[in-house]
Amino acid sequence: MFCDFYNPATKTYCKRLKVLCPEHCKEPKIGDDEVCGCPVTVNLFSTTEDFCRAPKKVCMKHYSWEKLRRAEIDMERVRQWMKLDDLLEKEYHLRQSMTNRAGVLALMLHSTYNHELMEKVQSLQQKQQTTLNVSNSSENPD
Repeated sequence: MFCDFYNPATKTYCKRLKVLCPEHCKEPKIGDDEVCGCPVTVNLFSTTEDFCRAPKKVCMKHYSWEKLRRAEIDMERVRQWMKLDDLLEKEYHLRQSMTNRAGVLALMLHSTYNHELMEKVQSLQQKQQTTLNVSNSSENPD
């Protein structure tokens, strides 16, 4: 679909559509017996079932219409590939978030704080500390 011709002087690849690259993709010679064949349009956008029957060498009205049509098709394919790539990336991120959603690591790293429970725990610790201090002071009268 793309030209991909490597230029060693600039160390780059040609990324034009192969159909539209005049430097690296040469057009075949037009035969004497070839017909234009361009679909005839009416009112600029509505196509009919008729085709141009003029010889390809003589028809200047539809000059290189095949190349342009192939380029349109290739560009549509590129758009579809890009859209597919975006959708696959979104699917990957959704699957990644789904696997991380119910994981134990996420629960352990989640930083919620229950203030009521912690107040109870701290008050119990203070009571235990005071009882230890009282019992230690009664055992060691100095």
